[in-house]
This record gives sequence, C-alpha cells and structure tokens, in this order.
Amino acid sequence: GVKTALVQRRSVTKTIRTVGRIAYDPVLYQAQEEYLQSLLASKKAEGSEPEIKEQAAKLVDSAKIKLRLLGLSDELILEVEKSGKPDRSLLYSEAGGRVWLYAPIYEYEIPLVKVGDQVEVEIPSMPGETFQGTVRSIDPVLDPMTRSVRIRAILGNPEGLLKPEMYGNASIKKELGEKLVIPEEAIFATGERNIVFVLLAANEFEPREVILGVGADNFYEVKSGLREGETVVTSGNFLIDSESRLKAALEGIETSGGHRHGG
Repeated sequence: GVKTALVQRRSVTKTIRTVGRIAYDPVLYQAQEEYLQSLLASKKAEGSEPEIKEQAAKLVDSAKIKLRLLGLSDELILEVEKSGKPDRSLLYSEAGGRVWLYAPIYEYEIPLVKVGDQVEVEIPSMPGETFQGTVRSIDPVLDPMTRSVRIRAILGNPEGLLKPEMYGNASIKKELGEKLVIPEEAIFATGERNIVFVLLAANEFEPREVILGVGADNFYEVKSGLREGETVVTSGNFLIDSESRLKAALEGIETSGGHRHGG
C-alpha cells in the first residue's frame, strides 16, 4: 500500500492569490494635489531670497515623502508631475478609463512579486468577467499586524463596470522556470525540519532531511537532500503507521546523518 513518486525536474508556475479592492482614496488624491501645489510654489520662488527658496524646496520634499509613504513609486510620482493634476480615478470610475486595485501580498510572497507583473481580477458580482491589469507599485512599508505589503495595480475599465470599494479576487502567475520538485505529500514536517523517505529497494527506505524552496501546484522545490531520479514515499498512511520507525529514523539522522531501515 505504499505509494511513491519520482524526484524530477519540471516547469513550475506559482499562482499568488489575494483579495483586493478597487481604490477609493481621497487621502492620496489630496496628497497628490499638495505635491503639485508645492512644485508650483517652488517654481515661483526661484527668483526669491535664498531662505524662501529653501523653504519651498523643503515643502516639495515633504510632500514627496508623503506620497512615497502612501505607496507611490518614484515613477508614479513623476507621472503625477507630468499630468499636472491629481488622479481622479482614485475618487470615481468612468467608462473607458482606469481604476486602481489595492491588494495585500504576504511577507513570504514579496520576493516573487515585481512591478510590471500581470494581474487577473475576477469580481464576485460579475461571474464570468475578468479584468486585466499591471502591478505599478509595491508599498515600501510592511503592515506589522498582517505581515503583508500592499500592491497597487492599474486595471482597464472599458465599460465602467468597476466601481470604487468593489472587492475582487486577484491572481498573479509567476513562471519560476524548471525546478527539482517532489509532491507535497512526500514531505513529513516535524516542526523543526522536513523529512522525506527515499525508497532504496523493496520495503527498504532511508530518511532524508531536505531543504525546500518555493511551493506551487502541490509540489515543492528541493534545494538539497535529494537527487533527480530518486524515488520518495508519498503515502501519508505509511508515515502515520510508522511512528516507531519514524522516531528511529530521526534518531538516525541525529547520530549519523542518515540511516537505512527495513520495511
């Protein structure tokens, strides 16, 4: 009744899922307005006394820092400068326009998400409809309560169906390339380490501690501990029924770095 699987290389796609909302953000809208006004004041102060010019420059810096803390990248701040007006899509939506999606990404997923990634959004109230977008910025500060950061993505809104404060299920697919992987079922997590059992011969297995990488599609990347082509046990019942042998196996790892056991 023991089930097994090969350790093999395969293309891995990680889908990051989150729940976001269409932005209604008058605070950011007002901060953009303040930044633009500070730029105008700084320009007017160019021919003034040094003290006035310095004060105007400080106001620009202060307004820019506020935008950064609210989550805008330098690129997006430059876009605000070029447009010369705050982004009205932060307040209301229009057909043929765009909307912003705000969505949290957990701390362990942060290294995978980049500006420019494509986002697909489904709105529960619109079954069958999907909206495409692009990640434009990632907040610079982590939320200490949720251990997440907020991403901001722009979505097209051709028919004006997306409204501020709507919720949507968002997904970002990341192609991670070819990885050495094993099925999730092969991993026995003890809390301190991850163990797999390698089948050596009929009814003969060897415990191995493995270092795991990214998990995707019920597989986990193996950083170390296994070689391509080896066979690992995937039957959960086998592991559960083998408590005494598991204990001995773990002791074997502690004392000698690996130990063979008969089935």
